[in-house]
Amino acid sequence: MLKYLIAAIVSGFLILAMFGFIWKTEDEFRQAARDRGWDGEQDVGMELPGDLLQKISIANLLRVYSIPISVLLVGLCLGTAFWLGSSNRSTDAEQPIVIEGD
Repeated sequence: MLKYLIAAIVSGFLILAMFGFIWKTEDEFRQAARDRGWDGEQDVGMELPGDLLQKISIANLLRVYSIPISVLLVGLCLGTAFWLGSSNRSTDAEQPIVIEGD
């Protein structure tokens, strides 16, 4: 039971890290836009550094597919916990019981 609790906590941290990356990237974009004089009303193209554009693309991908990625993370973490728990049980069950007599 403890392994499933640990897996749930790990998956929760991974999902929070995903959303934290999205929020941090949005803040970086807003700051870069303000530095370049964007007031939020005009719809004009602007140049941004390449690394910021890559972060924006990844954050947008994570935002669009946040629900399937979250379900996948939870499934992978719980599935790994199940697999690790069942692999220990199968090795114990395969060992013969030896009783030494006097």
